[in-house]
Amino acid sequence: MAGMKKRLVLLLSLVAVMLISACGAGESQKQASPSPSTSDSSSAPQEVVELTMLVNHPWWPFKEWKGKIPEEITKKTGVKLNIQVAVDDKQLPLLIASGELPDLVYTSSELTRLANSEISYPWNELISKYAPDFKIDESRTGVNTMPDGNFYTIKNSFSTEQEWNDTPKALPGGSGLAFRQDIMEELGNPKMDSLEDLHQILLSVKQKYPEMTPILFDKDQIGQFFRINFGLKRNSGFIDQGGNAVHYLKDPNYREYYLYMNQLYREKLMSSENFTFKDAQQDDQYGLNGQVFALGGMIADTINAQLKTLNKDFSFNMVSKVLSEKAGTPMGGSGWSGVYITKNNKNVEASIKFMQFMLSEEGQRLGVWGIEGEDWTWNDAENYPVMNYDMNDAEAQKQFGYVYWGLLGSSGVTEALQRFDPKTLQTQWGLALRDTLKFNPALGLVVTNPDTEEQVIETQIKNMIATEELKIYMAKSAEEASKEYDNVIAKMESMGLSKLEAWATAQYKEYQKNF
Repeated sequence: MAGMKKRLVLLLSLVAVMLISACGAGESQKQASPSPSTSDSSSAPQEVVELTMLVNHPWWPFKEWKGKIPEEITKKTGVKLNIQVAVDDKQLPLLIASGELPDLVYTSSELTRLANSEISYPWNELISKYAPDFKIDESRTGVNTMPDGNFYTIKNSFSTEQEWNDTPKALPGGSGLAFRQDIMEELGNPKMDSLEDLHQILLSVKQKYPEMTPILFDKDQIGQFFRINFGLKRNSGFIDQGGNAVHYLKDPNYREYYLYMNQLYREKLMSSENFTFKDAQQDDQYGLNGQVFALGGMIADTINAQLKTLNKDFSFNMVSKVLSEKAGTPMGGSGWSGVYITKNNKNVEASIKFMQFMLSEEGQRLGVWGIEGEDWTWNDAENYPVMNYDMNDAEAQKQFGYVYWGLLGSSGVTEALQRFDPKTLQTQWGLALRDTLKFNPALGLVVTNPDTEEQVIETQIKNMIATEELKIYMAKSAEEASKEYDNVIAKMESMGLSKLEAWATAQYKEYQKNF
Protein backbone atom coordinates (compact mmCIF):
# COMPACT_ATOMS: atom_id res chain seq x y z
CA MET A 1 0.00 0.00 0.00
CA ALA A 2 2.88 2.31 0.78
CA GLY A 3 4.31 1.70 -2.64
CA MET A 4 1.02 2.34 -4.34
CA LYS A 5 0.57 5.65 -2.57
CA LYS A 6 4.09 6.65 -3.45
CA ARG A 7 3.54 5.62 -7.05
CA LEU A 8 0.55 7.95 -7.20
CA VAL A 9 2.53 10.79 -5.68
CA LEU A 10 5.35 10.19 -8.13
CA LEU A 11 2.94 9.96 -11.00
CA LEU A 12 1.33 13.26 -10.17
CA SER A 13 4.74 14.82 -9.68
CA LEU A 14 5.98 13.54 -13.00
CA VAL A 15 2.96 14.59 -14.98
CA ALA A 16 2.84 18.02 -13.43
CA VAL A 17 6.49 18.97 -13.14
CA MET A 18 8.16 17.30 -16.08
CA LEU A 19 5.53 17.50 -18.74
CA ILE A 20 3.10 20.31 -18.10
CA SER A 21 3.80 23.31 -20.21
CA ALA A 22 2.46 26.68 -20.93
CA CYS A 23 1.84 29.08 -23.69
CA GLY A 24 2.35 32.76 -23.54
CA ALA A 25 0.69 34.91 -20.99
CA GLY A 26 -2.16 37.11 -21.99
CA GLU A 27 -4.53 34.44 -23.17
CA SER A 28 -7.78 34.38 -21.37
CA GLN A 29 -8.74 31.31 -19.42
CA LYS A 30 -11.86 31.02 -21.49
CA GLN A 31 -9.82 30.86 -24.67
CA ALA A 32 -7.37 28.36 -23.26
CA SER A 33 -9.75 25.90 -21.63
CA PRO A 34 -11.35 22.95 -23.39
CA SER A 35 -14.96 23.37 -24.35
CA PRO A 36 -17.65 22.56 -21.81
CA SER A 37 -19.23 19.19 -22.27
CA THR A 38 -22.56 18.99 -23.97
CA SER A 39 -23.20 15.70 -22.20
CA ASP A 40 -25.59 15.47 -19.31
CA SER A 41 -27.78 12.82 -17.80
CA SER A 42 -30.79 13.88 -19.85
CA SER A 43 -28.95 13.47 -23.15
CA ALA A 44 -26.91 10.40 -22.22
CA PRO A 45 -27.06 7.65 -24.84
CA GLN A 46 -29.43 4.81 -24.09
CA GLU A 47 -27.25 2.07 -25.56
CA VAL A 48 -23.82 1.33 -24.16
CA VAL A 49 -20.97 1.09 -26.65
CA GLU A 50 -18.11 -1.15 -25.57
CA LEU A 51 -14.65 -0.18 -26.73
CA THR A 52 -11.30 -1.76 -25.99
CA MET A 53 -8.51 0.46 -24.74
CA LEU A 54 -4.85 -0.42 -24.31
CA VAL A 55 -3.38 1.51 -21.38
CA ASN A 56 0.30 1.57 -22.23
CA HIS A 57 1.44 1.98 -18.64
CA PRO A 58 2.32 -1.41 -17.12
CA TRP A 59 2.07 0.04 -13.58
CA TRP A 60 -1.55 1.20 -14.11
CA PRO A 61 -3.48 0.00 -11.01
CA PHE A 62 -6.81 -0.73 -12.72
CA LYS A 63 -7.39 -3.82 -14.81
CA GLU A 64 -11.12 -3.23 -15.24
CA TRP A 65 -13.52 -0.38 -15.98
CA LYS A 66 -15.04 -0.82 -12.55
CA GLY A 67 -16.10 1.45 -9.68
CA LYS A 68 -18.49 4.35 -9.27
CA ILE A 69 -16.37 6.83 -11.23
CA PRO A 70 -15.98 4.83 -14.48
CA GLU A 71 -19.58 3.69 -14.12
CA GLU A 72 -20.69 7.34 -13.84
CA ILE A 73 -18.62 8.19 -16.92
CA THR A 74 -20.43 5.41 -18.80
CA LYS A 75 -23.78 6.90 -17.72
CA LYS A 76 -22.70 10.27 -19.13
CA THR A 77 -21.16 9.04 -22.36
CA GLY A 78 -22.71 5.67 -23.16
CA VAL A 79 -19.18 4.24 -23.48
CA LYS A 80 -17.80 1.35 -21.47
CA LEU A 81 -14.13 0.51 -21.80
CA ASN A 82 -12.67 -2.95 -21.83
CA ILE A 83 -9.23 -2.37 -20.40
CA GLN A 84 -5.99 -3.96 -21.50
CA VAL A 85 -2.93 -2.88 -19.52
CA ALA A 86 0.34 -3.29 -21.40
CA VAL A 87 2.53 -6.02 -19.94
CA ASP A 88 5.72 -4.15 -20.85
CA ASP A 89 7.08 -1.42 -23.10
CA LYS A 90 7.43 -3.82 -26.02
CA GLN A 91 3.74 -4.64 -26.41
CA LEU A 92 2.58 -1.42 -28.07
CA PRO A 93 5.36 -1.37 -30.71
CA LEU A 94 4.50 -4.99 -31.54
CA LEU A 95 0.79 -4.16 -31.87
CA ILE A 96 1.61 -1.22 -34.13
CA ALA A 97 3.85 -3.40 -36.30
CA SER A 98 1.29 -6.20 -36.53
CA GLY A 99 -1.67 -3.91 -37.18
CA GLU A 100 -3.53 -5.43 -34.23
CA LEU A 101 -4.20 -2.29 -32.24
CA PRO A 102 -7.41 -2.10 -30.18
CA ASP A 103 -10.04 0.65 -30.56
CA LEU A 104 -8.17 3.12 -28.35
CA VAL A 105 -4.63 3.50 -27.05
CA TYR A 106 -3.67 5.61 -24.05
CA THR A 107 0.06 6.20 -23.97
CA SER A 108 2.90 8.60 -23.30
CA SER A 109 5.28 6.83 -25.69
CA GLU A 110 5.25 5.83 -29.36
CA LEU A 111 3.39 9.10 -29.96
CA THR A 112 4.97 9.86 -33.32
CA ARG A 113 4.24 6.37 -34.63
CA LEU A 114 0.61 6.61 -33.55
CA ALA A 115 0.22 10.10 -35.01
CA ASN A 116 0.02 8.65 -38.49
CA SER A 117 -3.13 8.75 -40.59
CA GLU A 118 -2.55 5.14 -41.61
CA ILE A 119 -2.61 4.03 -37.96
CA SER A 120 -4.88 6.52 -36.14
CA TYR A 121 -7.74 8.84 -37.03
CA PRO A 122 -6.90 12.56 -36.93
CA TRP A 123 -9.07 14.09 -34.23
CA ASN A 124 -9.62 17.22 -36.30
CA GLU A 125 -11.33 15.15 -39.01
CA LEU A 126 -13.50 13.24 -36.53
CA ILE A 127 -14.51 16.43 -34.75
CA SER A 128 -15.59 18.07 -38.00
CA LYS A 129 -17.68 15.06 -38.96
CA TYR A 130 -19.10 13.80 -35.66
CA ALA A 131 -18.69 16.44 -32.93
CA PRO A 132 -18.70 19.97 -34.39
CA ASP A 133 -19.52 21.40 -30.97
CA PHE A 134 -16.25 19.96 -29.56
CA LYS A 135 -14.17 23.13 -29.28
CA ILE A 136 -10.49 22.89 -28.41
CA ASP A 137 -8.50 26.06 -27.87
CA GLU A 138 -5.59 27.00 -30.09
CA SER A 139 -3.00 26.41 -27.38
CA ARG A 140 -3.88 22.75 -27.09
CA THR A 141 -4.27 22.10 -30.78
CA GLY A 142 -1.03 23.99 -31.36
CA VAL A 143 1.10 21.83 -29.08
CA ASN A 144 -0.45 18.61 -30.38
CA THR A 145 -0.47 19.33 -34.12
CA MET A 146 1.89 17.13 -36.09
CA PRO A 147 3.90 18.07 -39.21
CA ASP A 148 1.08 16.74 -41.45
CA GLY A 149 -1.22 19.44 -40.03
CA ASN A 150 -3.39 17.02 -38.04
CA PHE A 151 -3.68 16.43 -34.34
CA TYR A 152 -4.27 12.83 -33.27
CA THR A 153 -4.78 13.40 -29.56
CA ILE A 154 -4.90 16.08 -26.90
CA LYS A 155 -2.50 15.03 -24.18
CA ASN A 156 -3.41 15.46 -20.53
CA SER A 157 -1.50 17.45 -17.88
CA PHE A 158 -1.07 20.49 -20.09
CA SER A 159 -2.02 23.94 -18.86
CA THR A 160 -0.97 27.32 -20.09
CA GLU A 161 0.95 29.79 -17.97
CA GLN A 162 -2.16 31.95 -17.87
CA GLU A 163 -4.24 29.05 -16.54
CA TRP A 164 -1.69 28.49 -13.78
CA ASN A 165 -1.77 32.19 -12.98
CA ASP A 166 -5.57 32.17 -12.88
CA THR A 167 -5.64 29.18 -10.51
CA PRO A 168 -3.62 30.13 -7.42
CA LYS A 169 -4.66 27.03 -5.47
CA ALA A 170 -3.29 24.69 -8.15
CA LEU A 171 -0.19 23.11 -6.64
CA PRO A 172 2.52 21.68 -8.90
CA GLY A 173 3.96 18.37 -7.91
CA GLY A 174 7.60 18.29 -7.01
CA SER A 175 9.87 16.09 -4.95
CA GLY A 176 9.88 17.43 -1.41
CA LEU A 177 11.81 16.54 1.72
CA ALA A 178 10.26 15.05 4.85
CA PHE A 179 12.15 15.06 8.14
CA ARG A 180 11.69 13.70 11.67
CA GLN A 181 10.01 16.41 13.72
CA ASP A 182 10.96 14.90 17.09
CA ILE A 183 14.65 14.88 16.21
CA MET A 184 14.51 18.45 14.94
CA GLU A 185 13.08 19.44 18.31
CA GLU A 186 15.79 17.50 20.13
CA LEU A 187 18.36 19.39 18.06
CA GLY A 188 16.81 22.66 19.26
CA ASN A 189 14.86 23.42 16.07
CA PRO A 190 17.83 24.87 14.18
CA LYS A 191 16.99 27.18 11.29
CA MET A 192 16.53 25.61 7.87
CA ASP A 193 16.61 28.56 5.52
CA SER A 194 19.32 27.43 3.11
CA LEU A 195 21.06 24.37 1.72
CA GLU A 196 23.95 25.16 4.05
CA ASP A 197 21.56 25.07 7.04
CA LEU A 198 20.26 21.69 5.90
CA HIS A 199 23.80 20.40 5.54
CA GLN A 200 24.62 21.43 9.10
CA ILE A 201 21.46 19.76 10.41
CA LEU A 202 22.37 16.51 8.69
CA LEU A 203 25.85 16.68 10.23
CA SER A 204 24.27 17.21 13.67
CA VAL A 205 22.01 14.20 13.15
CA LYS A 206 24.98 12.05 12.21
CA GLN A 207 26.91 13.18 15.28
CA LYS A 208 24.07 12.77 17.77
CA TYR A 209 22.42 9.69 16.23
CA PRO A 210 25.27 7.68 14.65
CA GLU A 211 23.01 4.67 14.15
CA MET A 212 20.65 6.70 11.95
CA THR A 213 21.02 7.50 8.24
CA PRO A 214 20.74 11.31 7.94
CA ILE A 215 19.12 11.38 4.49
CA LEU A 216 17.75 8.87 1.97
CA PHE A 217 15.92 9.24 -1.31
CA ASP A 218 13.24 7.29 -3.10
CA LYS A 219 15.11 5.32 -5.77
CA ASP A 220 13.40 7.29 -8.55
CA GLN A 221 13.89 10.67 -6.87
CA ILE A 222 17.57 10.64 -5.92
CA GLY A 223 18.75 14.23 -5.61
CA GLN A 224 15.55 15.68 -7.06
CA PHE A 225 14.80 17.91 -4.03
CA PHE A 226 18.23 19.46 -4.52
CA ARG A 227 17.85 19.73 -8.30
CA ILE A 228 14.75 21.85 -7.66
CA ASN A 229 16.77 24.01 -5.30
CA PHE A 230 19.45 24.45 -7.94
CA GLY A 231 16.80 25.14 -10.62
CA LEU A 232 17.75 22.15 -12.74
CA LYS A 233 16.05 19.94 -15.30
CA ARG A 234 16.28 16.21 -14.85
CA ASN A 235 16.79 13.23 -17.15
CA SER A 236 15.86 14.71 -20.51
CA GLY A 237 15.41 17.77 -22.62
CA PHE A 238 17.22 20.97 -23.36
CA ILE A 239 17.81 24.35 -21.75
CA ASP A 240 18.14 27.78 -23.31
CA GLN A 241 21.66 29.16 -23.44
CA GLY A 242 21.97 32.34 -25.43
CA GLY A 243 18.91 31.50 -27.48
CA ASN A 244 20.19 28.03 -28.34
CA ALA A 245 18.87 24.66 -27.16
CA VAL A 246 21.64 22.84 -25.33
CA HIS A 247 21.62 19.60 -23.33
CA TYR A 248 20.17 20.02 -19.85
CA LEU A 249 23.29 18.64 -18.17
CA LYS A 250 25.30 21.63 -19.42
CA ASP A 251 23.41 23.95 -17.06
CA PRO A 252 26.22 25.61 -15.05
CA ASN A 253 24.36 24.86 -11.82
CA TYR A 254 24.73 21.13 -12.43
CA ARG A 255 28.36 21.17 -11.29
CA GLU A 256 27.33 22.85 -8.04
CA TYR A 257 24.51 20.33 -7.54
CA TYR A 258 26.83 17.38 -8.06
CA LEU A 259 29.39 18.80 -5.66
CA TYR A 260 26.69 19.24 -2.98
CA MET A 261 25.50 15.64 -3.44
CA ASN A 262 29.08 14.35 -3.48
CA GLN A 263 29.76 16.14 -0.21
CA LEU A 264 26.73 14.44 1.37
CA TYR A 265 28.09 11.10 0.18
CA ARG A 266 31.68 11.68 1.27
CA GLU A 267 30.54 12.78 4.72
CA LYS A 268 28.41 9.64 4.97
CA LEU A 269 25.24 11.68 5.30
CA MET A 270 23.74 9.44 2.61
CA SER A 271 24.72 5.87 1.89
CA SER A 272 25.94 4.06 -1.21
CA GLU A 273 23.11 1.57 -0.62
CA ASN A 274 20.65 4.28 -1.70
CA PHE A 275 21.97 3.94 -5.26
CA THR A 276 21.17 0.22 -5.26
CA PHE A 277 17.54 0.30 -4.08
CA LYS A 278 15.43 -2.02 -6.22
CA ASP A 279 11.99 -0.72 -5.41
CA ALA A 280 10.20 2.36 -4.10
CA GLN A 281 9.41 0.77 -0.74
CA GLN A 282 12.96 0.48 0.57
CA ASP A 283 13.31 4.07 1.71
CA ASP A 284 9.77 3.85 3.13
CA GLN A 285 10.86 1.03 5.39
CA TYR A 286 13.79 3.06 6.71
CA GLY A 287 11.35 5.80 7.59
CA LEU A 288 8.76 3.51 9.15
CA ASN A 289 11.44 1.74 11.21
CA GLY A 290 12.88 5.01 12.53
CA GLN A 291 16.24 4.50 10.79
CA VAL A 292 16.40 7.75 8.81
CA PHE A 293 16.09 11.45 9.59
CA ALA A 294 15.15 12.89 6.18
CA LEU A 295 13.43 11.28 3.19
CA GLY A 296 13.65 12.83 -0.26
CA GLY A 297 10.63 12.22 -2.47
CA MET A 298 8.39 11.42 0.48
CA ILE A 299 5.15 13.22 1.36
CA ALA A 300 5.06 13.57 5.14
CA ASP A 301 1.26 13.23 5.23
CA THR A 302 1.53 9.85 3.54
CA ILE A 303 4.13 8.31 5.81
CA ASN A 304 2.52 9.81 8.91
CA ALA A 305 -0.71 7.95 8.13
CA GLN A 306 1.27 4.71 8.02
CA LEU A 307 3.14 5.55 11.22
CA LYS A 308 -0.17 6.18 12.96
CA THR A 309 -1.44 2.78 11.85
CA LEU A 310 1.73 1.21 13.23
CA ASN A 311 1.35 3.11 16.55
CA LYS A 312 4.79 4.68 16.18
CA ASP A 313 5.69 7.48 18.58
CA PHE A 314 7.25 9.81 16.00
CA SER A 315 6.16 11.64 12.87
CA PHE A 316 7.57 13.56 9.94
CA ASN A 317 7.30 17.21 9.06
CA MET A 318 8.03 18.65 5.64
CA VAL A 319 10.31 21.37 4.34
CA SER A 320 7.86 24.10 3.41
CA LYS A 321 10.04 26.41 1.32
CA VAL A 322 12.84 26.32 -1.20
CA LEU A 323 16.32 26.64 0.27
CA SER A 324 18.15 28.51 -2.47
CA GLU A 325 17.75 31.64 -4.55
CA LYS A 326 18.59 29.47 -7.55
CA ALA A 327 15.48 27.32 -7.07
CA GLY A 328 13.39 26.71 -10.15
CA THR A 329 10.89 24.24 -11.57
CA PRO A 330 11.25 24.02 -15.36
CA MET A 331 7.88 23.59 -17.08
CA GLY A 332 8.00 22.61 -20.70
CA GLY A 333 6.19 20.30 -23.03
CA SER A 334 2.83 19.57 -24.53
CA GLY A 335 1.40 17.26 -21.91
CA TRP A 336 1.93 13.68 -20.82
CA SER A 337 -0.31 10.89 -22.14
CA GLY A 338 -2.93 10.96 -24.88
CA VAL A 339 -5.76 8.79 -26.20
CA TYR A 340 -5.41 7.70 -29.83
CA ILE A 341 -8.39 6.47 -31.87
CA THR A 342 -6.94 3.74 -34.05
CA LYS A 343 -7.94 2.73 -37.55
CA ASN A 344 -9.22 -0.53 -36.02
CA ASN A 345 -11.78 1.43 -34.01
CA LYS A 346 -15.29 0.07 -34.47
CA ASN A 347 -17.18 3.21 -33.41
CA VAL A 348 -15.24 6.41 -34.09
CA GLU A 349 -18.25 8.64 -33.41
CA ALA A 350 -18.70 7.27 -29.90
CA SER A 351 -14.94 7.47 -29.38
CA ILE A 352 -14.50 11.13 -30.23
CA LYS A 353 -17.62 12.08 -28.25
CA PHE A 354 -16.24 10.09 -25.31
CA MET A 355 -13.05 12.14 -25.45
CA GLN A 356 -15.10 15.31 -25.77
CA PHE A 357 -16.62 14.50 -22.40
CA MET A 358 -13.32 13.48 -20.80
CA LEU A 359 -11.73 16.79 -21.85
CA SER A 360 -14.70 18.87 -20.70
CA GLU A 361 -14.67 20.55 -17.32
CA GLU A 362 -17.38 18.17 -16.14
CA GLY A 363 -15.49 15.13 -17.36
CA GLN A 364 -12.17 16.25 -15.90
CA ARG A 365 -13.63 16.94 -12.48
CA LEU A 366 -15.59 13.69 -12.43
CA GLY A 367 -12.61 11.63 -13.50
CA VAL A 368 -9.97 13.24 -11.27
CA TRP A 369 -11.93 14.45 -8.23
CA GLY A 370 -15.07 12.29 -8.16
CA ILE A 371 -18.78 13.06 -8.01
CA GLU A 372 -19.60 16.64 -7.05
CA GLY A 373 -21.52 16.90 -3.79
CA GLU A 374 -20.64 13.36 -2.86
CA ASP A 375 -16.84 13.28 -3.14
CA TRP A 376 -16.07 16.98 -3.23
CA THR A 377 -17.62 20.42 -2.96
CA TRP A 378 -16.38 23.65 -4.49
CA ASN A 379 -15.04 26.35 -2.18
CA ASP A 380 -16.45 29.46 -3.88
CA ALA A 381 -14.49 31.88 -1.72
CA GLU A 382 -11.08 30.44 -2.53
CA ASN A 383 -11.78 28.47 -5.70
CA TYR A 384 -10.64 24.95 -4.97
CA PRO A 385 -12.36 21.58 -4.45
CA VAL A 386 -12.79 20.43 -0.86
CA MET A 387 -12.38 16.69 -0.93
CA ASN A 388 -14.55 14.43 1.21
CA TYR A 389 -11.98 11.65 1.01
CA ASP A 390 -8.23 11.25 1.20
CA MET A 391 -7.01 11.63 -2.38
CA ASN A 392 -3.85 9.74 -1.39
CA ASP A 393 -5.89 6.73 -0.27
CA ALA A 394 -4.90 4.10 -2.80
CA GLU A 395 -7.62 1.73 -1.58
CA ALA A 396 -10.33 4.33 -2.20
CA GLN A 397 -8.91 5.03 -5.64
CA LYS A 398 -8.93 1.35 -6.47
CA GLN A 399 -12.44 0.83 -5.18
CA PHE A 400 -14.08 3.86 -6.75
CA GLY A 401 -11.76 4.75 -9.63
CA TYR A 402 -10.72 8.25 -8.59
CA VAL A 403 -7.91 10.20 -10.21
CA TYR A 404 -6.55 7.80 -12.81
CA TRP A 405 -9.45 7.70 -15.26
CA GLY A 406 -9.52 11.48 -15.20
CA LEU A 407 -6.00 11.46 -16.59
CA LEU A 408 -7.43 10.44 -19.96
CA GLY A 409 -8.25 14.10 -20.55
CA SER A 410 -7.47 16.29 -17.54
CA SER A 411 -5.53 19.53 -17.60
CA GLY A 412 -2.52 20.36 -15.47
CA VAL A 413 -4.42 22.68 -13.17
CA THR A 414 -7.31 20.23 -12.68
CA GLU A 415 -4.81 17.64 -11.50
CA ALA A 416 -2.97 20.24 -9.42
CA LEU A 417 -6.07 21.61 -7.68
CA GLN A 418 -6.71 18.32 -5.91
CA ARG A 419 -3.41 18.73 -4.07
CA PHE A 420 -4.58 21.86 -2.28
CA ASP A 421 -5.68 21.02 1.24
CA PRO A 422 -4.92 23.57 3.96
CA LYS A 423 -4.74 20.75 6.49
CA THR A 424 -1.88 18.88 4.83
CA LEU A 425 1.86 19.41 5.18
CA GLN A 426 2.46 19.06 1.45
CA THR A 427 0.31 22.09 0.65
CA GLN A 428 2.88 24.58 1.95
CA TRP A 429 5.59 22.91 -0.13
CA GLY A 430 3.33 23.05 -3.18
CA LEU A 431 2.67 26.76 -2.65
CA ALA A 432 6.42 27.35 -2.42
CA LEU A 433 6.95 25.48 -5.68
CA ARG A 434 4.38 27.68 -7.45
CA ASP A 435 6.75 30.60 -7.06
CA THR A 436 9.54 28.71 -8.82
CA LEU A 437 7.70 27.72 -12.02
CA LYS A 438 9.59 28.61 -15.19
CA PHE A 439 7.67 28.32 -18.45
CA ASN A 440 9.21 27.73 -21.86
CA PRO A 441 6.73 25.72 -23.98
CA ALA A 442 8.75 26.13 -27.18
CA LEU A 443 11.72 24.44 -25.56
CA GLY A 444 9.52 21.67 -24.19
CA LEU A 445 8.34 20.83 -27.67
CA VAL A 446 11.87 19.96 -28.81
CA VAL A 447 11.65 16.17 -28.66
CA THR A 448 13.56 13.70 -30.81
CA ASN A 449 11.52 11.40 -33.05
CA PRO A 450 11.75 7.59 -33.12
CA ASP A 451 14.23 5.95 -35.46
CA THR A 452 16.13 9.17 -36.12
CA GLU A 453 19.83 9.84 -35.73
CA GLU A 454 19.04 12.50 -33.15
CA GLN A 455 17.15 10.03 -30.99
CA VAL A 456 19.97 7.49 -31.24
CA ILE A 457 22.46 10.12 -30.03
CA GLU A 458 20.17 11.25 -27.26
CA THR A 459 19.52 7.68 -26.07
CA GLN A 460 23.21 6.77 -26.09
CA ILE A 461 23.99 9.90 -24.06
CA LYS A 462 21.20 9.14 -21.60
CA ASN A 463 22.45 5.59 -21.06
CA MET A 464 25.99 6.86 -20.57
CA ILE A 465 24.88 9.43 -17.97
CA ALA A 466 22.97 6.78 -16.00
CA THR A 467 26.25 4.92 -15.49
CA GLU A 468 28.80 7.72 -15.31
CA GLU A 469 26.74 9.92 -12.98
CA LEU A 470 27.40 7.50 -10.13
CA LYS A 471 31.12 8.25 -10.43
CA ILE A 472 30.37 11.90 -9.71
CA TYR A 473 28.15 11.18 -6.72
CA MET A 474 30.63 8.70 -5.24
CA ALA A 475 33.89 10.48 -6.02
CA LYS A 476 36.49 10.52 -3.23
CA SER A 477 36.99 14.29 -3.33
CA ALA A 478 35.32 17.43 -4.66
CA GLU A 479 38.14 17.76 -7.19
CA GLU A 480 37.54 14.22 -8.42
CA ALA A 481 33.77 14.83 -8.61
CA SER A 482 34.33 17.97 -10.67
CA LYS A 483 36.70 16.07 -12.96
CA GLU A 484 34.16 13.27 -13.41
CA TYR A 485 31.53 15.84 -14.38
CA ASP A 486 33.90 17.24 -17.00
CA ASN A 487 34.45 13.68 -18.24
CA VAL A 488 30.71 13.19 -18.70
CA ILE A 489 30.43 16.40 -20.73
CA ALA A 490 33.42 15.33 -22.85
CA LYS A 491 31.87 11.92 -23.49
CA MET A 492 28.62 13.60 -24.52
CA GLU A 493 30.54 15.66 -27.06
CA SER A 494 32.29 12.55 -28.42
CA MET A 495 28.90 10.87 -28.86
CA GLY A 496 27.54 13.53 -31.20
CA LEU A 497 26.17 16.14 -28.81
CA SER A 498 27.01 19.09 -31.10
CA LYS A 499 24.97 17.54 -33.91
CA LEU A 500 22.06 16.88 -31.53
CA GLU A 501 22.15 20.44 -30.20
CA ALA A 502 22.32 21.94 -33.70
CA TRP A 503 19.18 20.01 -34.61
CA ALA A 504 17.51 20.98 -31.32
CA THR A 505 18.32 24.67 -31.76
CA ALA A 506 16.81 24.70 -35.25
CA GLN A 507 13.66 23.06 -33.91
CA TYR A 508 13.56 25.43 -30.94
CA LYS A 509 13.72 28.53 -33.11
CA GLU A 510 10.89 27.21 -35.30
CA TYR A 511 8.67 26.51 -32.28
CA GLN A 512 9.43 29.92 -30.80
CA LYS A 513 7.59 31.51 -33.73
CA ASN A 514 4.32 30.09 -32.35
CA PHE A 515 4.66 31.76 -28.96
